[in-house]
Amino acid sequence: MTHASYERSASLQGVPAAPAARAANSLPASRYPCVRFVDCAQIPPEAWANGAGVTRTIASRTGAHGDVDWRISLATLEGSAAFSRFPGMDRVLVPMDNTSVELHAQDGHLTASPIAPAHFPGDLPVWARDVVRPTHVLNVMTRRAACVATVVVATHTHRVTPAPTQMLICASGHWRVGSTLLSAQDLLPMHGLWLDGRSEELDLTPIAPESRLISIAITTGPAGR
Repeated sequence: MTHASYERSASLQGVPAAPAARAANSLPASRYPCVRFVDCAQIPPEAWANGAGVTRTIASRTGAHGDVDWRISLATLEGSAAFSRFPGMDRVLVPMDNTSVELHAQDGHLTASPIAPAHFPGDLPVWARDVVRPTHVLNVMTRRAACVATVVVATHTHRVTPAPTQMLICASGHWRVGSTLLSAQDLLPMHGLWLDGRSEELDLTPIAPESRLISIAITTGPAGR
């Protein structure tokens, strides 16, 4: 049983996210009270804040003061491009495709690989170079004063500890996700699970060779506390 859902956020300027939309043929996923299935291919594209590319907002959450506390999106890099600057935000970038992305800044460069995400402050000017073909990258942004994201790329059987907010996205292959309350769910490329209020561990099992899954845990509290 599957359904596709998404939340859209036009910018990080305090615009509340729209309610999650359910596909017409959707069905309840399980007894798990706070789970949404995500189909990235069904999310409409939006322009970057600086107009240099397009992205698809997978999930976001707005804080009590109207600012977006965190956002998870899927960007498409068509070539070299400068990333939008978001003061007060921390960013994590990980390629969905099986290729690395070179990031450059005034004080050096970073490499985001399929198994090693790149971390950088959203305050700084950062741009991607030497992108020779369209590349999909997962972009995680958190407001530094409000929350922290832990991004892990799994390639083997993995157990995920509880987190207030958890996003699991299959980058390649085939994964099975399950727990005591959540009946086994299969994830294929560009599909994911968004879980809130989870108090139990999750077991992640690759079903196909060369499977890769991106796990994003978001916890409240300022970065570096």
